Amino acid sequence: MRRISFCFVGLLASQPPQPPQPPQPPRHKMSPVKVNLFISHAPADKPAADRLMEWLYPMRDEVNMWHYAPPQKPEALALSWRLLLPWYRPVDPRVLYAETLKIRRENAHIYLFLTSYKSLSNKQVEEDISLAVSRRIDCEWDDLAPLVMPILLSPSQWKEESRLAQFEPLAGGLELSKFTQIEDGYLLVTEQISALVKVLQVRLNETRFYQNHPIGQEKDIAPASKNSLPYLGENPEQFDFNPPSPFRPPDWMGWSLIALIFTLSAGSFRKNHPAVSSLHLKARPDNEFEIEYPRKLPMIPPPGNEDFVFPPEE
Repeated sequence: MRRISFCFVGLLASQPPQPPQPPQPPRHKMSPVKVNLFISHAPADKPAADRLMEWLYPMRDEVNMWHYAPPQKPEALALSWRLLLPWYRPVDPRVLYAETLKIRRENAHIYLFLTSYKSLSNKQVEEDISLAVSRRIDCEWDDLAPLVMPILLSPSQWKEESRLAQFEPLAGGLELSKFTQIEDGYLLVTEQISALVKVLQVRLNETRFYQNHPIGQEKDIAPASKNSLPYLGENPEQFDFNPPSPFRPPDWMGWSLIALIFTLSAGSFRKNHPAVSSLHLKARPDNEFEIEYPRKLPMIPPPGNEDFVFPPEE
């Protein structure tokens, strides 16, 4: 037994030392790509869009869900502050929202069109259809092309009047208003969207991995246009809408400043004036003078004919 142990130790001692291995960089786990879903609708159909957003809310960790929800026009300042700051113009959050909305529309993976007789004549919905169709045509991969899916809210002539007639609607083409319980219609639509999101998310993650780990010379190939490739999770902060906090000073503070300015402007700025004398720390009447510091060598001769005697020099 000792011979075996000695031989084993000798075998280990006879092996050449292994060179130190360079430290391996840590591997960062890529977060999955969130699917961008945009709901296009007419202003009159916004309640239906809000209701659909509530049904899709449980998928918020996997899906970015957007629809038209512009902020309100900023309120004007109170009259007192408009008098104090006539040049001030608050930042309009609707302008910032329009910029963010444009980025969201151009990077959606799924377009849901709430179709009704009200949406057939809506200009914004027609622009969304043109954008979705053009992006679908320009995409290089058919499996990752944006999905265009109508959701029928009520009976209309959408097959004759809308360009969405070439796309298959959700819920089997049945209007949500025809369901005995409208919640059953929203449930069916939500289940279909959830199934599509799962498949699309797998494809997006595989494509992003392929783009980050190119093979050979394929890494030098540039896309033909900005719509050739889908959104693959880069710069997700661009979709956030963060409006500035509104400037809302209290009205009483503005009137207080106006009263103060009027008080200072109505009287004289002389120190002995009763309107402003209390604002000066060293205010004194005109008949009181500051005591002169006794100089050892005054600058002027003493009054009268008195001779001034200089002190002896030291």
